[in-house]
Amino acid sequence: MVGYTLRQERERQNLTIEDIEQGTSIRASYIEAIENGEYDKLPGAVYTKGFIKNYAKFLGMDADAAAKEFAKDLAELAGETTTEAPEETKDAPPAPEKKPKPKTENKPVGYSIQDKGRSSSVLIVAAVVLIAAIAGGLWSWLTSSEGDVANVNPPPAQQTTQPVEPEPADNPTPVANANPVPPPSDKVEVQARFNDRCWALVTVDGAVVQEGVIEGGQTLSWEGKDNITFRLGNAGAVEFFQGGKSLGVQGAIGDVVDRTFTRN
Repeated sequence: MVGYTLRQERERQNLTIEDIEQGTSIRASYIEAIENGEYDKLPGAVYTKGFIKNYAKFLGMDADAAAKEFAKDLAELAGETTTEAPEETKDAPPAPEKKPKPKTENKPVGYSIQDKGRSSSVLIVAAVVLIAAIAGGLWSWLTSSEGDVANVNPPPAQQTTQPVEPEPADNPTPVANANPVPPPSDKVEVQARFNDRCWALVTVDGAVVQEGVIEGGQTLSWEGKDNITFRLGNAGAVEFFQGGKSLGVQGAIGDVVDRTFTRN
């Protein structure tokens, strides 16, 4: 387990749990739970992953490899096992392919090639008579309307107008500076919106004012004289604001990040 690996490396470097707590700001009870594999005593998988990565970095180990070993431990505890696919049954002999029967045309009794030819002749004669009737009607209409030509008036010419340029104002209004320089402040103010659970250690002017897991959906504010320092166990869940402007998140989900704000 990853906790056993971390404990062996800690003991090899002659470090105590108090040394790890002081160097990483992780509670001693959390460190003991990690080393003993008692994950149910920790705040959650996301925070535990961040603690393990921070613990491994402090010892000079590969943090990503430690996180992967932690994921493997969780899978083993959950009893996830891979199952082999069932043996394939012997293929049954394929069914004989049924060939489609050729379609037969149902012809009436007495049908013959001569009848087909006779029908075609009748259609041709009917078509010739129809064409002759259409041609006669067209000729009659042309001769009766000869000389009558409609007078078509050309469309009126479109009038184009030239755009009128506005006259310059005598006293143009001065434009205000779009990016005014904010005056120096005699204090520092920070707001943080917690979009998910996050363990946080907040220090204002060198004094610890808050430590523990903060539930998601809360927006908290702090004010100091010189500086405000944050240590986050799940940096991707916290969005910072200063002066009404969002500063975004300071890391990814599960990252342990330190961030300090000072006055202007």
